[in-house]
Amino acid sequence: MKFTSIVTAVLLLAAPVLDAAAKDISSPVQTITLKTGDNSLSFGDNFAGAAAGDTFSDRFYFSLTSTADITSNATSNAAKSGTGLDLTGYGIYSALTNDLVIGGTKVYVNKFGVADKWTVSADDLAAGNYYFRVDGKMLSSGASFAGNGTITVSALPVPEPTMPAMLLGGLAILGVAARRKAK
Repeated sequence: MKFTSIVTAVLLLAAPVLDAAAKDISSPVQTITLKTGDNSLSFGDNFAGAAAGDTFSDRFYFSLTSTADITSNATSNAAKSGTGLDLTGYGIYSALTNDLVIGGTKVYVNKFGVADKWTVSADDLAAGNYYFRVDGKMLSSGASFAGNGTITVSALPVPEPTMPAMLLGGLAILGVAARRKAK
C-alpha cells in the first residue's frame, strides 16, 4: 500500500514536468503565390502561444510553370538576447520527393543575439512544385519570422528552324526567282 502511494505521488508530481516537454509547433502547410508581375514572394509565421524549447518546421509551397531564378531570405528579430526564436535551417525542397534542392546559408547573426538571417538562391530552377522549409527553435514565447524574395522567370528560347526547313525555304525562293526570269 505504501509503495502504491509513493508511485502515485511521484506520477502526480511529474505530470506537469512531462507536459512541459518541447512540442512540435509547426504550422499547417501553406501555399504561397509567386507574384510574377512585381517579381516578389513573401511568407512568415507567428508563434504567440509557443513556449521556450518548442520546435517548428514550416513549409510554404509554390509552383513554377517555367524555369526561374529565385533569391529569398528568412529573418527573425527579438527584443533582447535569449528571447524570440532561433532559425536553424532554411532551403528549397522538391514537393514531389521532399529532397533538398538548394540549402540555405546563415548569413547574419547580430552580435547581441537578437537577429538572424538565412538566404537561399537558386539559378535556373526548373518548372515544377517546390516548397520553402523554415526550421527553428523557440527561445521564448511570442516570436515570429518573415520571409521574402524575388523571382525572375527565364525567357523561353526561340526555336530555330531545322536544316531541312531552311533548305526547302531556299529552294522555294530559287523556284520563284527562276519562274519570274522565265516569264
